[in-house]
Amino acid sequence: MPWLIIRLFNKLGFLPYINTYFTLKIEDKKVMIPVMGNLRLLSLSEPWMTNVLYALKHSFGGTFIDIGVNLGQTLVKAYTVFNQINYVGFEPNPGCVYYIKELIKLNQFHNCCILPVGVSNETNIMSLHFFYDDDSDSTASILDKFRPGQPINHSINIPVFNPQYLHKFLPAASNSILKIDVEGAELEVLLGFEDWIVSNQPNIIIEILPVYDADNTYRLKRQQQIEDLLLKWNYGIFRIGKNIPVTVKKIEAIGIHGRIEDCDYILCPLSKIDQITSYFANQ
Repeated sequence: MPWLIIRLFNKLGFLPYINTYFTLKIEDKKVMIPVMGNLRLLSLSEPWMTNVLYALKHSFGGTFIDIGVNLGQTLVKAYTVFNQINYVGFEPNPGCVYYIKELIKLNQFHNCCILPVGVSNETNIMSLHFFYDDDSDSTASILDKFRPGQPINHSINIPVFNPQYLHKFLPAASNSILKIDVEGAELEVLLGFEDWIVSNQPNIIIEILPVYDADNTYRLKRQQQIEDLLLKWNYGIFRIGKNIPVTVKKIEAIGIHGRIEDCDYILCPLSKIDQITSYFANQ
């Protein structure tokens, strides 16, 4: 279905009753985007992510681990940017998994493995809390204390795994990329992935939402624990500047701030600091 008709149906409120697909052009590649009732990826937000992937392409070894696939926003960008990729995505929301499988099938994405589980430093059944009446709510979190002022709309039970039980899905690969977007649960993911990170030294693209102020002790303590892990691993922190062309700024600590536009980072081994700096300087 043509994109203009998709937009018209969306404006008129008809889209939830339609199953179809449309084509998006990203850079010089065409991607087919399914529309499946309330599940649809109508646009690819965060254009800065595409620029970040292009910058990291210079040293990309082929393995891309995506924690928090949602509707496949980063999945599509990764297959657009990289010529060859071994993609492993983790997504515990069954509605999103259903949509992602159709996205993969439509575009014939090869070497693409989707695991329908969350990632943590423990293996358990946990609640995924949704803050909006949206089956693909990208703000959904396993942390019920992360947004104390925002009421939970509904919750579902999901399986979460410690990555130590998922060895066969996690290739030992140098120059890999690990992307983490888990709405507050970054600490648990990093702790679960510790052995794999220490062994493989990936570049990590991560969202860490702001602390806002010193009174938010819950977020501040968790952020400090992440910084302690990075110090232990000899990892440095770059804050991503999202204006195009994208820039990166080396920082010593994340700090207390309230700027939602400054909450995305590249974490990398200290031995790669100069390399990352040069990649973005030469875009």
